This record gives sequence, structure tokens and C-alpha cells, in this order.
Amino acid sequence: MSTLCPAPWEHHCINTNGKNRLCCNSKTSSTRFNDGFDDYWTNEVAAVRQAMLENQQPSECNSCWKKESAGIKSLRQQFIENYKIRGDWDRFKKEVDIVELPQELDLKLGNYCNLSCRMCSSFSSSSYAKEFKTIYKETGYDFGIDEHEKTYVQNKWYNDTKFVDKVKTMIDNGLRQLKFTGGEPLMVPSVKTLIDYCIESGNAKNIDIVLITNGTLITQDWIDLLSKFNHVSFIFSVDGVGDVFEYIRHPAKWSQAISVFELLQTTNFYKSIAFTLQVYNVLDIKTILETSRVYNFNIDLIALDTPSYLDVVNIPDNLKAHALQMLDINPANNNEYEFLNSCANKISTATYNKDASSELIKISKIKDRYKQQNIEKLEIWKYYE
Repeated sequence: MSTLCPAPWEHHCINTNGKNRLCCNSKTSSTRFNDGFDDYWTNEVAAVRQAMLENQQPSECNSCWKKESAGIKSLRQQFIENYKIRGDWDRFKKEVDIVELPQELDLKLGNYCNLSCRMCSSFSSSSYAKEFKTIYKETGYDFGIDEHEKTYVQNKWYNDTKFVDKVKTMIDNGLRQLKFTGGEPLMVPSVKTLIDYCIESGNAKNIDIVLITNGTLITQDWIDLLSKFNHVSFIFSVDGVGDVFEYIRHPAKWSQAISVFELLQTTNFYKSIAFTLQVYNVLDIKTILETSRVYNFNIDLIALDTPSYLDVVNIPDNLKAHALQMLDINPANNNEYEFLNSCANKISTATYNKDASSELIKISKIKDRYKQQNIEKLEIWKYYE
């Protein structure tokens, strides 16, 4: 079955608003985890499972079908690859009709975050939300995703005891993977509560932890706690090197990122850089790859498509040519090959969009005033001035 994916059977995601999703790339349900998980899991997902069993492509999964048709590795394909690596793929195909509680949880714990990244939104960062509302109030300029963003207030569903208790039940009933993202997950008290519960209940040794973080709060104490789990995957969000990193991930400092790289280098965790390809860093692919080699990190691509003015499919032709020329790198392994190939596939589709480029300049310069930064210091600027 070429459309089969483990997610509808064994995986569950909760978005930053506490709503149910098959995975982080799928269509979001109208139901919420704290009050509507049971009905969602036993009824709403059934149609997706049945479609996949009939080798159809359910619309909830359009993000993956779109990436696969464009030659970009999809999350579905990543799921399958991970299952094969750990020897679970054959087991899953044999048990594909068995649906109980999810064995993998992907928890996007609200928008509480200490960074205001250029490509983010109020729905994923409280710092971005504060900046967005300030700019809108003082300039009248609205660069939000939708009308709702201007008045958005995060529902702190992740502080509800119902949430913690439901996850504890899953931990006690065979949960094998617990994934924390945000916002910045290490700012959320329930993350520490659930990690402590895994350890105290004796379940940590059977659970894999996945942590997607901006890295700014990582300390040796956190590493010591995480080391008690069966396996730890540390996904470090890094979108460039030096000035490019600091421009995109304000107010993070590159020196601090290097300190985290060095701290993690001494662990046996699986370590990966999550690189969100966008206009600002389209010329920084080689340097981020070289950084991953120095500190022995894998590297994975997130191909940004929103906001559209940051999507590399709209860059000027001469910038496209420069970016592709810089991808002439010999990959050291399959991970690097897939990363470079996906970057090349994305950039190769670029067709200059004057309106998107004008929007890029306008929004960048507005944000520059509030962040005390300057896009003209980036290498890409020479293609826009």
C-alpha cells in the first residue's frame, strides 16, 4: 500500500491551541485533546485509516502528497524510514488493524517562547505575538497570517490537569515516544512534570524522548534528566550561522548556540539540526552543513512555504543561480545527500516574483526598526537593492 502511514494508527499530535491532529503536517481537527480526544481517536481518524488501507490519499494528508510529488521528502516518508531503522515497520504492517491508544505523542505546548523568529507567527511564539501587536498598533501594518492573529490570545490548555492526567495514562499504557515542541517547550512547567513522572514511575527506560527546541534553555541538569530515557533525539532549530542565525532567530546569539552544540557533543543523544529554508538563509546552506559536520549533528530540511514573501520559490533569478551554485557539495552520507537534494529541488522551482520581493523588503525593514537589525548587512541584500 503506497499511501500507508503509521501516524493514523500509532501517532497523535496536539497543536499549539490544544487541538487534535494526525501529525504536525496534517489538517487540524476542530476537536480538542483535553475534552475530545477519545471521540477523535476512535471515530474521526477511522476514515483516514480506511482510505490508506484502500491505497487512497486522504485530504488530511495533502501536505505530504504535495511534498512527495515535488521530490521533497515528506513527513510520511520520514515516519516510515524511522520505523524501518528501529525495526518496527514489518511489525506495524502486521498489526495495522489494531488501534488502541497512540504509542507516540507529539505535544506542541502552546506559543510560550523567548524568541521572535522572522518566519514565525503569533500562534507559535508569544514573543513574536507581542512584537506583532506592537508593530500593528504603532504602524497600522498587518503582516499576520489571518485576521485572528491581531487579537490572538493563547489558551493555556497545557496547564490543565486533564492534559497532564491523560498523558500520564498513556505513559502507563505502553507509550513509547514522547515528543515536546512549542513555542519553546522547556519554558512550559508541565514538560518537567511529565519527564519527572516518566522517571518516577519507572517508565522512562522504555520511552524515547524527542525534544525540538531553540536550545537557549539547555543546561547540564536537563541533559542529566533526559539521559534516563531509552533514547533521546535532540532537534536543534538553527537556520543559519553567525549573523544570519541572529537575524532570523532574534534575540538569540550565535555564541550561545555554539555553547549548546559543545554541551551536546559529549552526549550519546541523536542530534539533528532543523534548518528552515527561507530567503534570508538561501545562501547559508553550505555553512550550516559544515557546522553540522563539526559538531556531529545530522541535518534536516524544513521547506518554508508561508509566509510567501519568505518562500525561496519567489527569489530573483540571479540569487537562485548563486544558491544552486553553492550546493555543489559532495555529501558525506545519505542524510547530507537527502538534505542537499531537497534544498536543490525546492530552489530549482524558483521563479522571480516582484510583489513577493517588494513585500520581503518592506516587512524586513519594518521589523528591523523594532529588532535593531539591518537586512542590508546580509549577503542576499545585493540581489534586492
